[in-house]
Amino acid sequence: MTPRIGKPDAIIVGSGAGGGTAARVLTARGWNVVVLEKGGPVSSEDFLPYDELHFNAHKALIPQAKRYDPKSKSVVVNDPMKYAGEDGKQSIESERWWEVTMLGGSTMIWDANFPRYTPEDFDFNAFNEDTPTDNGVSMPKWPWTYQEFVPYFEKAEWEWNVSGDARQSPEWMRDGYQYPMPPLKAHASSSFLFNVFQKYKMQPYFGARAVNSETFDGRPACSFCGYNQFFGCAVNSRANSVNTVLRRAIGTGRCDLRLNHCVTRVEHEKGKVKGVSYKVGKDGLEEFLACERVFVSIQTIQSARLFLLSDIPDPNQMIGRYLTYHPKGDLHLTFKGRGVWDAGQEFQPRTAIGSLQLRGMYTYRRPNNGKRAKGGKFSVYDPYTCTPPIRLIKAASMGEAEKNVWGSRLVEYLNELRCQGGVSFSFTGDAISVADNRVELDPITKDPWGLPVAKTFYVHHPWDLDLSKYALGVVADMMVSAGGEVRKVEPQTAANIGYGHVHGALRAGIDPGQSVLDWNCQSHTVRGLYVLDASFMPTAGASNPSITLIANAFRVCEKVSKSN
Repeated sequence: MTPRIGKPDAIIVGSGAGGGTAARVLTARGWNVVVLEKGGPVSSEDFLPYDELHFNAHKALIPQAKRYDPKSKSVVVNDPMKYAGEDGKQSIESERWWEVTMLGGSTMIWDANFPRYTPEDFDFNAFNEDTPTDNGVSMPKWPWTYQEFVPYFEKAEWEWNVSGDARQSPEWMRDGYQYPMPPLKAHASSSFLFNVFQKYKMQPYFGARAVNSETFDGRPACSFCGYNQFFGCAVNSRANSVNTVLRRAIGTGRCDLRLNHCVTRVEHEKGKVKGVSYKVGKDGLEEFLACERVFVSIQTIQSARLFLLSDIPDPNQMIGRYLTYHPKGDLHLTFKGRGVWDAGQEFQPRTAIGSLQLRGMYTYRRPNNGKRAKGGKFSVYDPYTCTPPIRLIKAASMGEAEKNVWGSRLVEYLNELRCQGGVSFSFTGDAISVADNRVELDPITKDPWGLPVAKTFYVHHPWDLDLSKYALGVVADMMVSAGGEVRKVEPQTAANIGYGHVHGALRAGIDPGQSVLDWNCQSHTVRGLYVLDASFMPTAGASNPSITLIANAFRVCEKVSKSN
């Protein structure tokens, strides 16, 4: 139980990365805050046993892509995501694994990959000489510089207990700066891969992770169990909002955490926020809590939905617009004649979490015309890494023409994994922001709290598709030259199938005609209303957004005043 405080100085909606950080910063400044979280509490024991079928295949911790059934009162609802197929009318069910309804939100099941956004992400056009000019495309420069974010990145990395080596990172670190903990153990393939990458000047490095590499802050080092993304951490070595910033906020006695509280609406009048309406439980009556400062951080799509539910004035029709997903891509190779990467106590197990990053295509020169281009990064794994057995079998591939193999070819594939060295690449690219990629309210479907669900419309721009295909091709050629044989190549498709990093929909900017939030992430039209998740991002960037949205929460909450 957390203490009940008097009249709050701030209401924080959501207890994840942005909300937990806001609670930490504001309570440290002497503010009394109330954190309203729609989900309930979880403990490390709730993530055991590590049942892959339950947690991964059945997705027990994340919303399912199903419409709400009023009879069964299903706890999760996602409307189909619309996209333009060949007939222009197709749709797919949209998985939103990052919308985890529990204390700590998606920080409870993320893989805690913490690369910073860098100068290239803050100003897309300065690093891309062929930006598309289609109607509806908008790629604004961010209203802040990377250097302005540096002190907030550093605070975020220390508050969230990051491990890594800042000295070898290409992410524009300040001289003399270092992370709280040394890097995680390397994978046994790292030496071989470093030699290949450096031959092609591809900038390999061990990336920052919010995972303990040693006992730190009262939590143990990573056990390298292999159950990372999509799974909770039962040994508590992976950072989350609950075991870092929210714990410290509660320790001040100035943070009132209220679970199972679903905010139904942000209340406002004459351009000023008045507080929030909420329900306790799905069958509760709507109640009101007054406050002159409200901070929303419930993930991009849900924050946009809350703005729409709240009738936030939107004179330029910007709320929900310019939703972005990173274009993705997967590449998997095997190395015949090379044995399974030698394991030892100095290395991670094959089934562990990986930490190697490849940044040589973050920006590059187009081969056809030599112009500068914005690209993306790769996370590099063993094929076993973050891919427990059932998922491996479902995704078994023996080449571009042999996907989802079964029978004798599946046996051959599994034997390769067991007996040969392999490498797997996951691409994260920048994205083109398009106005028609958006969030709306569904006119029919309601969630378990009786609110219209979010309906999303998304089509990846052809630029996204070309980038993903090209980047995978470059790395595939490089690895084939080093003796690899391609087993899987899956570039981004127009439809954003599965999960992905999501941003935008409530853009921040200087011009109210082109943004929903101002430079300090306050609503242009409702004073006292702030947004702290990735929906503030003017463009997508090309890395995992977690540390950047956390740094932004530090920036906003250190600057905000109690009075209008």
